[in-house]
Amino acid sequence: MRGAARGPWTPKIAVQLAVLAAAASTYVTAEILPVGALPAIARDLHVSVPMVGTLLGWYALVAAVTTIPLVRWTAHWPRRRALLLSLACLTASQLISAVAPNFVVLAGGRVLSAVTHGLILSLIAPIATRLVPASHSGRATTMIYVGISLAVVVGSPATAAMSLLWGWRLAVVSVTVVAATVTVAAWVVLPVQALTGNQLAAAGSAARHHRNRRLVVVSLLTLVAVTGHYLSYTFIAVIIRDVVGVRGPALAWVLATYGVAGLLAMPLVARPSD
Repeated sequence: MRGAARGPWTPKIAVQLAVLAAAASTYVTAEILPVGALPAIARDLHVSVPMVGTLLGWYALVAAVTTIPLVRWTAHWPRRRALLLSLACLTASQLISAVAPNFVVLAGGRVLSAVTHGLILSLIAPIATRLVPASHSGRATTMIYVGISLAVVVGSPATAAMSLLWGWRLAVVSVTVVAATVTVAAWVVLPVQALTGNQLAAAGSAARHHRNRRLVVVSLLTLVAVTGHYLSYTFIAVIIRDVVGVRGPALAWVLATYGVAGLLAMPLVARPSD
């Protein structure tokens, strides 16, 4: 089974990787959707813009607290089952958010997807590397994370434009539809990927990972980088509007340039990652 899964790179594998990339892209689009919709959400729910900005902060906090316990809880599951759980939570959370009558319900809906956010990010790369030959693992992983850049290049600007033109709820509904579609696609095209005996044994020894100094250093560097990124990115739409003076649909194009920069950098790290 494993050998068959790691055969030559075929069109079928390309489709499977595209579904994984779409899963990552949809999740990140949902996460950062409030960035381009801050003023619209604030007006509709009668709260301040800083209050809406806390949606991203609380999202990150919930994800940070729940990721490790949830990853350990699902460590013995087939990988597709855990992925489908994450995508189902994302779909449900977006549906709740779309019909939220007040800020509290909106925040609660986002908590549901935040709980499994770290889980899905821990799954997509391992699933991808088991689909391709070992010599292509770096490129497969890079292809998956292109989905995250596409969320910033396409997803965030698109939802920002929808929020400005037709309202933020329609933007959330569109993400709900995409999330449901990706969930079905993942169920149809991805293999079950049950864990091998060695992988099950490794999952049982996860408690020792905190003693790995290199892993701790990488984790701390990631913490600093991601924290700095979101501290500035959360209110970027308001800053661009009030300081730079860019308003309306033009804001979506400004947001897209950030994602384009990340997308252009992907090929530079793909082959070295192999």
